[in-house]
Amino acid sequence: MSGSDNENNITINLVIADDSYIVIDCIQNWVRDETRIRLLGVACKHEELSSMIGLEERIVVLSTYQWILKQGKSIMQRLMADNPGMSLAICLNSIHYDSIHRLIDMGIKGFFGDLTGREELVKGLCDIINYDYFMAPEVLSEFITLRKAENGDHIHNKFPLTNREKEILDLVLAGKNSREIARKLNISKRTVDGHRANINNKFGVRNTAQLYRRAGSYLSML
Repeated sequence: MSGSDNENNITINLVIADDSYIVIDCIQNWVRDETRIRLLGVACKHEELSSMIGLEERIVVLSTYQWILKQGKSIMQRLMADNPGMSLAICLNSIHYDSIHRLIDMGIKGFFGDLTGREELVKGLCDIINYDYFMAPEVLSEFITLRKAENGDHIHNKFPLTNREKEILDLVLAGKNSREIARKLNISKRTVDGHRANINNKFGVRNTAQLYRRAGSYLSML
């Protein structure tokens, strides 16, 4: 079954955890007509969230970095530890991208950024259900840039790639599709697809979502 088939056949049990009416209204409007998403409710405090997350075996909780800080990271970690069926995803402002490493250590499963829109939000929620991980392309790209600046180009040393594969990997992680990469590098889409297949083989993954997770998970340990 393809990734798109998986996305079309799943139901996402979603809880919005935030106390900002602007954030809540925005997310509610985005998911209101989305048949794959079942909105269980809104939790404005961690006590409310705690009472809601036992309603289903698998729940995605969507929050913001500011709300996580307000509730307390230790409290949220304890909630996640006590409820293994809960996946916590957060919306980050670009000024907080340098905190991604610590947030991954907390057990956060999804990261959305300033450029995230409705389509990417739904795709990310599906990836969290299917692959237990999502990081929006602009977030991952910035995270990689930060980690490279701190530690050097270890990702390319860990997974030896050709120079062309390195170029294509960086563009993939920046959210570019094969046609966009082909135009940028002035090569055919078939050639790009061949390089992407080689990259996936070297990382031991089968698709782009898994590549994001493998790259993000490896960089988080540097």
